[in-house]
Amino acid sequence: MQQSLWELPASELLSRTASSEPTPGGGSIAAMTGALGVGLVQMAVAVTADPELESLSERLGALQERIVPGADADVTDFERLMSAYRLPRSDDADREQRRGVIEAATVAATERPLSLVAALIDALDASREAESAVKPGIVSDVIAGRDVIGGAAWAAIRTVDVNLAQLDRMHSHRAPALLATRTELAHRLQEAS
Repeated sequence: MQQSLWELPASELLSRTASSEPTPGGGSIAAMTGALGVGLVQMAVAVTADPELESLSERLGALQERIVPGADADVTDFERLMSAYRLPRSDDADREQRRGVIEAATVAATERPLSLVAALIDALDASREAESAVKPGIVSDVIAGRDVIGGAAWAAIRTVDVNLAQLDRMHSHRAPALLATRTELAHRLQEAS
């Protein structure tokens, strides 16, 4: 990847997202929108300017540190996966090596959005705490942030689902554990939303 998605002007990010280019895709946009949702909650906490909310503010900042890198990481994961598909397959040894590299890249491209979902669930929990603590006039920003965070988490789950289907077709030994993690996180997300 040449430039961080976070460095692009919003209009260019939108144009690239709507183009025929494969990136940014759902995982990147899930991370970006999730971070923006957390940003709304952070803004409401900052505007409230209550010293008792300092630990919540720090927790939200730490969540951003977990969420923000996911946008560029998703592009990197996709590029690695596409590189794996371009590996030679002229003989059995090449095909076996290629299959192993594709599987490893697909596992990585599944684990990253799972980690994103976990961080976004934590952000949903933090938004509930913020809702009752911020000034009444900006509660709507917290709720809007929570809605955006929840949507981003479900979008990340969709990325996981596509990759899990590929791992299942490959009969990957990693697929069952990743599916169990996905199922547990989806259940937690349903409860948190």
